[in-house]
Amino acid sequence: MKIFYFSGTGNSYWIAKEIGKYFSVEPESVTKFRGMQSIKVEDEQIGIIAPVYLNDIPSVMKEFLLQLMFANSTPYVFSVLSSGSGKNKTGFQNISIALAQHQAQLSLANDIMMPSSFQARDNMDEVLGEATQKIAGICKAIEEKQQNYTPEGRMTLPKNFTKLSFLYKSLTRMKVTDQCNGCGLCAKLCPTKNITIGNGKAIRGNNCIACVACANWCPNHAIAHPMLKDPQYHHPDVSANELI
Repeated sequence: MKIFYFSGTGNSYWIAKEIGKYFSVEPESVTKFRGMQSIKVEDEQIGIIAPVYLNDIPSVMKEFLLQLMFANSTPYVFSVLSSGSGKNKTGFQNISIALAQHQAQLSLANDIMMPSSFQARDNMDEVLGEATQKIAGICKAIEEKQQNYTPEGRMTLPKNFTKLSFLYKSLTRMKVTDQCNGCGLCAKLCPTKNITIGNGKAIRGNNCIACVACANWCPNHAIAHPMLKDPQYHHPDVSANELI
């Protein structure tokens, strides 16, 4: 089994890690495969774990899925998507479309509600507790190779499949404040290498995918975002070093 994940604040990594513990599998971040032309996977069971941004999976996950090459012609693919609402609109559909380009299909699909950076977190402990229980059920379903997903609509690849929509602009309006001391943690965490350090300060580029890892992990709270909820959020059982 292989478990691939993308995570900004640690939610999806935690899910991947918990599923990995059950099956004695070490999850792998999709960011380590960026730039590769193809990624050959020989395992019969494959997990895709990701957050939901604007009702869809992140562009880096889409890019990764298009790089996959399956040695097994009929792998069992399961996916878990995390979000503040516990729902997604097109996430599983786009995973299914990407897999179809390699003659594979999504078998098991589950949403999990997790604390969000953009929503109130008054019941965070309750949400995390329910997530733990749900993961236990998902692990059982994976073990039994259950199937609950049926592809819908056309499986042809849309022209702008990995391109960010204009709606992302409101989520990427982050500003580096004078509190920045150039520690470089944000640059290490950024999945698209959109942040560099120059003259002792973080410098943001134009390739932000709104994972908000930089804002939520900054030890000096030096990256401001008008829509983020205070205080910072990252999963309480995940460290920044685990995501680097």
